[in-house]
Amino acid sequence: MNIKALVGSSLLLGCLMSASAFAQTAQTCRVTRQTGNGVVFYVPSGGDGKYNLLGWGNGTGGAANTYQGALTAAAQRCVLVAAATTANSISGVAVQDAVNQARSRFSNILNSDLKICTSGHQQGGGGSFNAANVIGSAVSCVIAVNPDTVFTGSIARPVAPNVDVTCIFATGDTLSGAQPNNSNNCRRNSTIYTEVLVPGTGFTIVSGTGGQVGAAMRAQIDRLLR
Repeated sequence: MNIKALVGSSLLLGCLMSASAFAQTAQTCRVTRQTGNGVVFYVPSGGDGKYNLLGWGNGTGGAANTYQGALTAAAQRCVLVAAATTANSISGVAVQDAVNQARSRFSNILNSDLKICTSGHQQGGGGSFNAANVIGSAVSCVIAVNPDTVFTGSIARPVAPNVDVTCIFATGDTLSGAQPNNSNNCRRNSTIYTEVLVPGTGFTIVSGTGGQVGAAMRAQIDRLLR
């Protein structure tokens, strides 16, 4: 895995990091699926019994069950996943609602000093920036998977300077490829930014646990939400 990390105001620092820098820990939580109003929850149990939260937005035409393998594997990292069921997630509002429902419904198992990360695939990846903004100061990170900010919508404004952003790009993606626009849009709308390049296509994330794209997503969950 080739990882390019760009960190700091106006992207002042660039460096190349090895895959071992984001080495994954063992999966430790069991996961059950529950449904809400326009949301599917992937609920962990085990570990220390208190969890952080990942809000998820689907790609265009996708649904929460499209990503069931990848989102189950994400929740196995002992993180509660709230996946909006809409196929139109670019505004971030549906992910905001999913996160709000999770905070209310699962307040007894969420950390008191809760960390929230917004995430999503293609349209939902671009929308994860917008979700971070509409949710507000409670969000500390964004994990965007092959984010599309060109064809299906745009990032309305940069995220807050303290929000740690990762954009993961599958190098074989032809729908929302890393270069040049989507990668540049990720950078210009972030202060703290990491870019991860892995083999695969734009649809790798929907097969099994997501291949190397899913592994890169889980590595960022370990870094940001564990």
